Amino acid sequence: MYKIIRKRFTKAEVECLRSNRHVEYVSPCNVRFTEAFKQHFLQQQRLGITAAEIFLSCGIHPDILGQRRVESFRDAVKRHARKHGEFCDHRKVKRRPVTDEEEDTKARIKQLEHELAYTRQELEFLKKVQMADTEARREWEAKHRPK
Repeated sequence: MYKIIRKRFTKAEVECLRSNRHVEYVSPCNVRFTEAFKQHFLQQQRLGITAAEIFLSCGIHPDILGQRRVESFRDAVKRHARKHGEFCDHRKVKRRPVTDEEEDTKARIKQLEHELAYTRQELEFLKKVQMADTEARREWEAKHRPK
């Protein structure tokens, strides 16, 4: 299996991308675009404009990103639009707080799972001890049988 190596950004490219209003985050390895840009990108794609042209019109040179990133971004936006329709950063969505009762239930389940695993280990150990005892008895009887 081959590992795909993505183009790393130079310091100058990082600064260029960081100064663009459509870029939410950039590091030497990764770039993340704003939700507004993703929405704009999708609308432009639906009008038949190519991904490279959209990036250029927004002040991001596609050669900085590399062809693989541009294609991956295009595919990810289409996939996301088919699945969710609108854009929002799902990492920032707040989840409801866990109640004390739920925490107690989770802790109890974890404890019971641990006990079950321990009991299974004990059972396997006892089976092995019993089997060893049975074998030892057979060997002893075979040696000490009257002939």
